[in-house]
Parts: sequence; structure tokens; C-alpha cells
Amino acid sequence: MPLRYVDPTKRHGRRYELIERFGRSRVGQAYVRHVASRIDPWVERVTGGALNQEWAVPSATLEATGAKSGVRRAVQITYFHDGRDAVVVASNYGGPKHPQWYYNLIAHPECQLGGERFVATEVTDSDEYARLYALAVQVFAGYGDYRAKTAPMRRRIPVFRLEPR
Repeated sequence: MPLRYVDPTKRHGRRYELIERFGRSRVGQAYVRHVASRIDPWVERVTGGALNQEWAVPSATLEATGAKSGVRRAVQITYFHDGRDAVVVASNYGGPKHPQWYYNLIAHPECQLGGERFVATEVTDSDEYARLYALAVQVFAGYGDYRAKTAPMRRRIPVFRLEPR
């Protein structure tokens, strides 16, 4: 199944809002970190991505080469589109450190998202960063929560633009 185009300006339905609200709750965060993050790649493979695309915040499997190991790594992440490019946010649930896949993309920018090939570039321009982060919050309001959690740590949550190859 090809990577679904995710329009960050699209209005969300009631079901989406309920799922998003659960995902932002304390119980939802625990579920996402400890259960969903482990089963989502499997669910995506088994259903061809249909279940994740219909029932949840849009996500796809990001495959990147390990920064140190050189081994191919896979992680399920939320994404959206800005024109032809996919955009991903390295929030790590608002934790103090960047997720491991951040370092993988920095070391090896060639990656796959949802089975499609991309080249990743970290967004460094402050205006572009602000615009894309605002769009990310429209896709999943939890990104606003994560930014609030990381502000006292002075951690700037990275945003990547994935350009199709």
C-alpha cells in the first residue's frame, strides 16, 4: 500500500479527536510508549497499513540505517506532508533526549517511510521550523504538549523534511 498523503490542514472527525485525546492522556502516553510502539510495525505489515491509516493518528514505518551499527532499523512514526515532501518530528514523547532514529537520519539521510524512498534533511531555518511545527500540532495536538515539556530543558524538538528520491 503506498504511503497515504496526509494533509495537515484537514479537519479531523470525532473519532480522530477521541483517539488523539486518549493519546495525550497519561494512560494513553504509557500505552503508546510501551505497547503501541512495539505492535504498530507488526499491525502495519499484517494489514498493509490499512488499520493505522483508518483508526489512528497517521503513522508509517520509518526505516533508516543505524548511526553506529550500520544495521537497518525500523520504527513507527507520525508524519504529514508539505507538498511532495513528508515531514516527521523527532519529539521522543517530550523526553529529555532525541529519539535514536534522529541520530540515524543525521548519520545516514537515505531512508524509507511507508516503503517509499526519501532523503532526510533536518529543518534549521527558524521560520520554516515554526511553520512546520505549527502544522505538526494540527496533525497531532500532542506535539504542543511535547514542546511544553521540553522547553524547561531547553531541548528544541527536531523536524525533518523527507524529500522523495
